[in-house]
Amino acid sequence: MKINKLLQKIKNFTKQLWRLYNETAREKAIDSIETELGEMENIFGLLVLGSLVGLPAPPTAITLELLPEMEEHLKIMLNKTGTAHDPLSDLLSVFDAG
Repeated sequence: MKINKLLQKIKNFTKQLWRLYNETAREKAIDSIETELGEMENIFGLLVLGSLVGLPAPPTAITLELLPEMEEHLKIMLNKTGTAHDPLSDLLSVFDAG
């Protein structure tokens, strides 16, 4: 009788442990995918708006078609261009006080 209770407790504990492991693994996977997506967006932004940082620009027609999708990246790059020679401004721009 006591052995059955002990086995049941072990079984329940094991289920909880696997649930916790599963949840942790999923969260790590989601974080990794979100980080990778952000990096891919940054690369895409550099490819389309690379002329702002000295990279060769794609054809103008392609850039103009993609411009509505690139609004946020354009704002970030223009902000970075404006604060490129002022490290203190760059540091404070992280806090988004404006």
